[in-house]
Amino acid sequence: MSEKPHDPARLELTVYGMVFRMRAPEEEHERLTRAAHHVDTVMTDLAQNMGTPDTARLAIQSAFVITMEHMKLMDDIAMENGMTNEVRRRVEDLNRRLEESLKKL
Repeated sequence: MSEKPHDPARLELTVYGMVFRMRAPEEEHERLTRAAHHVDTVMTDLAQNMGTPDTARLAIQSAFVITMEHMKLMDDIAMENGMTNEVRRRVEDLNRRLEESLKKL
């Protein structure tokens, strides 16, 4: 019997004791591994705090926690972009005023 050749796109991740085999571009493996570790950490923490062995419930609650983290980051980025846009607007306004003042000289 011959062995299957190694598939560099193949990845094996373990989350909450469950093994997930998938194919992904090699450049995504490290990010997927970090994501799996984060999901595993959230599920494990919730399981310890809630005391429920119900994997489906833990998965859904973990999805809520992770989605809230993601939304907070997106809100923070939007706020930073808003500040950046406000600063840009103010600088443009100051430049406009400066140009108008210089024209009067």
